[in-house]
Amino acid sequence: MEKYALAFRNAHAVVDTFGARNTFNLRTCTDFRAMMRALMTFSFLLAAFPGWTQGLMQRKRPDIVPLDGQVRRIGFYFAPGLTYTLPRFKDAEEQVFQRGDTSYTTTYDPNGRFGLYLEAGVSWYMRDPVIFDYLDMGIAYKNLRGAENYAGRYMQADSIADLVAEGEFAERLLTLHFNANKFIQTWRYQFIQLSLGANADLRLGSDRSHTGDSVLNAHSFPPDLWGQVHFKLGYGLKVTGKLLIIPAIETPVFSFLPEDDGRIGALHWFSSDYRPLVLSVRFLFLRPRKGFDCPPPIKHHGQMKSYRQDGYEPQK
Repeated sequence: MEKYALAFRNAHAVVDTFGARNTFNLRTCTDFRAMMRALMTFSFLLAAFPGWTQGLMQRKRPDIVPLDGQVRRIGFYFAPGLTYTLPRFKDAEEQVFQRGDTSYTTTYDPNGRFGLYLEAGVSWYMRDPVIFDYLDMGIAYKNLRGAENYAGRYMQADSIADLVAEGEFAERLLTLHFNANKFIQTWRYQFIQLSLGANADLRLGSDRSHTGDSVLNAHSFPPDLWGQVHFKLGYGLKVTGKLLIIPAIETPVFSFLPEDDGRIGALHWFSSDYRPLVLSVRFLFLRPRKGFDCPPPIKHHGQMKSYRQDGYEPQK
């Protein structure tokens, strides 16, 4: 027993140095890299050739956000949705440590779960939307949940111990976000929305439980405050003159707090990496200028005239 206890203490002493070499890195996942390349290429082509989509209907389409003074430059939005902690695509056995005749080998099996999401904020529409159509800033409540199981084998000389454990986590976060958004029209009142932004997440509370040894498996978690750059892809509809509905998916692409370490925005819980995705439906409200809906009549060339519905010029 004393020899086994000594070996177990030695295992604890070396687990930190070995964990850094065996942390799963999303850059090594061929499927994920291919998916990201395809997504970025698709977005670039859409942004680079808006004239191609304009030619689909062979006529000028109405602006998604009117540019002739019909709406105010500041609007607002809210967006309910779900979060999902996307784990790696394939599990593999890894050797956590080996020292002398003592070693520990295991297979971690992370699993994503859905959580709640709700955001609200203000939007600022560009006068000349060449690069971006509008900016937005808001706050959100974000709930991130996930689980991890593992089955490992601890070996010391001729002795073998099979170790099996499971755990789960739940994070409650307050998020501040900022986005720059671009519309690419695909039909008369339909469009693709490309967004690039940043988010800062503050932990309000968390629940974690795991039946495995936290030192042996080198458990670690995100800090209480983290910041990331994210990309969002959405497809929207202009359902009325004052309302746009935009379903979208958001993924982090880089973490500046904590350091990204090549994870491309994924974060670490227990012994595995998870990518926090946000699936939301944004309700974007346009605010008409005061007096636009029912402008007063005017006297034009000696006759009383009313305004056109789509501008401020008098009818002839």
